[in-house]
Amino acid sequence: MLLFGSIHAELKIGAPAPTFYAKTLENKSFFLSDSLKKNTNPFVFSFFATWCIPCRKEIPALDTIRTKFPTIDFYLINVSGLQQGKRVLKEDPILVKKLIQSLGTTMPVLMDKYGNAAQKYDALILPKLVVIDSGRIAYAHTGYEEGDEKKLIEILNELKANDD
Repeated sequence: MLLFGSIHAELKIGAPAPTFYAKTLENKSFFLSDSLKKNTNPFVFSFFATWCIPCRKEIPALDTIRTKFPTIDFYLINVSGLQQGKRVLKEDPILVKKLIQSLGTTMPVLMDKYGNAAQKYDALILPKLVVIDSGRIAYAHTGYEEGDEKKLIEILNELKANDD
């Protein structure tokens, strides 16, 4: 679903990953710039919203994949504060928690309260999946259909092989 039509960045494979700040659902600070300095493992980000039906299908698939790649850091990024026409789409952290619990995932959730990370990552349509390796965009995919996870597994296996 198209979220907003304002100025946004186009994500390019191989480009430096845009840094951002967000709070976790537990209200802890997350700075991507700090995480990139401390951690050499790849990251997988899935931008989602509670009202996004394809997101509800992608999250359990990601949770399954995550168990096969324990050295890769998976994060769900809840998108809020973006405009759709004249409406501003706000996400309620309580509803986000309920959704995450109902899906049975323990992946960490970052709250993109004002949609800044979504704008930097060109997350105009949800879900938006992004893989970061060595501080650069390694893969990006918009939307979700059953079977999309095969490409993600292929990408993660390639990254894993490159690290061996």
